Amino acid sequence: MGVTGKVQGEKLTDLFNELVEKRSMVSMNVVGAGFDRLTCITGISQDDKGNYLLVDAPHDFAGAVAAMDQWHLRFNFNGPDHLEYIFRTRGGRLCEQSLKIPFPEHVERLQRRRNFRVNTLTGSQIHFKLKKIHGIIDLINVSLGGVYGVLIKHNFKFIRGPVLKMDQQIHNVSIEFPGNQDQPGQTVYVKRAEVIRIEHDQDRGFYRYAFTFVDMEKQEQDKLTQVIYDLQRWYLQRRK
Repeated sequence: MGVTGKVQGEKLTDLFNELVEKRSMVSMNVVGAGFDRLTCITGISQDDKGNYLLVDAPHDFAGAVAAMDQWHLRFNFNGPDHLEYIFRTRGGRLCEQSLKIPFPEHVERLQRRRNFRVNTLTGSQIHFKLKKIHGIIDLINVSLGGVYGVLIKHNFKFIRGPVLKMDQQIHNVSIEFPGNQDQPGQTVYVKRAEVIRIEHDQDRGFYRYAFTFVDMEKQEQDKLTQVIYDLQRWYLQRRK
């Protein structure tokens, strides 16, 4: 896995405080239950038995752990350095809308980078041109490293098979994110993206594509970071 070190002691507390302050998204897995949800750490508490993390409780969490004598939870998240961090806890209890779980002894920092994928809102699309092909892709999800979606339209009516091939690159891509009542719409531009996965939905005849971003201006990365943050916040508010 490429573990590069353990975060513990005061540095561990500092790390969790930063997650709380920024309301950063974390992925939580209930080991043995097949339950995975995105959530966030909302605070740190302390009593005579030690420190605890307070985690925003998904609405269906109680049902997932109903048959368990003791919770075994696994968390991972992107740290401030954009590396992946992992920790596990055992035990805990549900307090109103929060999970109160024991403070871990350490968090593992991994060498690999990992970008959270967040589902996009209806109407999010990629527009691209490749030679004479003009295509539109309905987005399913997005991360800081790439996008995934369904090709819904192109101007080559008689083409058979996938319009794009593995490892093919598209240039000057525009990603359009619709707005909502709280946020205006946003367009993010990618200078170069590459196809890294192709899936064929044989029942409906669609092709789904996953792209990685190869070349992107810093200001566009910043815009995308804000879009993803807004999406995360929107989904968390909807879950309340």
